[in-house]
Amino acid sequence: MLSVRRNRSILKSFALSFQRFPRQPGDKIVVGVSGGADSVCLLHLLRQLSSRYQFTLHVAHLNHGFRTEAEKEADFVKRLCADWDIPMTLSSLPVPRICKERHLSKQEGAREVRYAFLKEVAGAVGARWIALGHTADDQAETFLMRLLRGAGSKGLGAIPRMRDGMIIRPLLSISRKQIVDALSREQIPYIEDPSNRQEIYLRNRVRHRLLPLLEEYNPNVKEALNKEAELLQEENDFLTRYTEEMIPRLGVEKKQTSVSFNLERLRPLHPALQRRIVRWGLDQLHPGLKGIGFHHIETVLLKALAGRTGKAYPLPHRLWVEKGYTQLVLRKEPSKEEQTEASFQSARPETILFPSPDPIDLPEWGLRLSVSLHRNRENRPAFSTCAASFDFDRISNPFTLRSWRAGDSFVPAGMRGKHKKLQDLFVDAKVPKSQRASIPLLTCPEGILWVVGLRIDDRFRATEKSKEVLIVEAHALDRPASLPGVKPFPGGT
Repeated sequence: MLSVRRNRSILKSFALSFQRFPRQPGDKIVVGVSGGADSVCLLHLLRQLSSRYQFTLHVAHLNHGFRTEAEKEADFVKRLCADWDIPMTLSSLPVPRICKERHLSKQEGAREVRYAFLKEVAGAVGARWIALGHTADDQAETFLMRLLRGAGSKGLGAIPRMRDGMIIRPLLSISRKQIVDALSREQIPYIEDPSNRQEIYLRNRVRHRLLPLLEEYNPNVKEALNKEAELLQEENDFLTRYTEEMIPRLGVEKKQTSVSFNLERLRPLHPALQRRIVRWGLDQLHPGLKGIGFHHIETVLLKALAGRTGKAYPLPHRLWVEKGYTQLVLRKEPSKEEQTEASFQSARPETILFPSPDPIDLPEWGLRLSVSLHRNRENRPAFSTCAASFDFDRISNPFTLRSWRAGDSFVPAGMRGKHKKLQDLFVDAKVPKSQRASIPLLTCPEGILWVVGLRIDDRFRATEKSKEVLIVEAHALDRPASLPGVKPFPGGT
């Protein structure tokens, strides 16, 4: 009778945990079963609930190819599924070779391959869920491991109950001792993984050394750590949603290789929120943030955000952060292959013959140019930072569009014949370094005619004495407005 009560106790705890997932009658669950006590108990408990909650089971077992015992473990799982009449998928993959090819540790590589395998099985059998056998002990161990390495609320939340919308862990509220006791009472066999005793792994040292030591101070330390992890998970979920709601209010400009934030809106925020926003921005450029740690985020906040304008700081994975005049810019440098392609393109400036009866589309620049020739300045369009008028008698073909080069200078309109370096013009106009190469220059054999969106050259601008006036209008291909990211300079045309 006592055995039945104890079994009902663990089943009741498991059922309460299982009810927290948004399951539906008729769902199919893929259960990852290694043959160890945790996964065998998970399968056993799910069997007992399957009729009550109207779901079906399918077992998935992967031989990682690390240990000689793996074949025996696979045979054990096959026999168990046959005895319990549960369909299964068995597979073997060369995980050691995959880890080497991807430059991953054994544990990290095995985890990636295992999750990919489970999702593939779920897709093949039409399963809604994937159930894994992580326990309360795993949760406490993971919490301590991340605490020792250093982590924020997301990391200290440890193992989530649900991941990727389909992976569930119904055993997180049940201890390993409860599991082993239950299997022993029911006389259900399982396999002991000998690697669980090898203290070369940090988890095993935490399990066999650190946790027993902490239990001398608090016998219920595992329960305390589990509660702490759950609280931090919930707080992290709330802050994540709040951050996502804040993003649209921060003047975010998101491009393929950069993300920028309005400095005036970012500065007043609490540092905790600033960190999350920076992490969000970096995640857009390097999904998963692998290799991005606390000190990298602090580089952004302490050096870039509070540092001097124009200074750029390197981060891992070809990422950079730069403080502009009005924006904090996170950007990613192109790979060598992308740089080679970009260099090839930039080495061929677009040649344009004027005048042209039709608008000229320049997809390399994201621009559309409209060109027209007038006498006595008739039908001249209204003033615009994206329109420029030139004395056609002072200029000649061919006309080209190119990026600025070191040493470029011209005579800005209003400067009365004084030359100015383009670098100084960009500084005065508060154009970030990361955007300067994207500003097109309209040139001809006589010199630079127009820094598009900023200034024209005073020597070539149309005047009341001009007999023929060449008018060039520039618009972005994706929106009929001023050039993206360029702040108009007063007195432009």
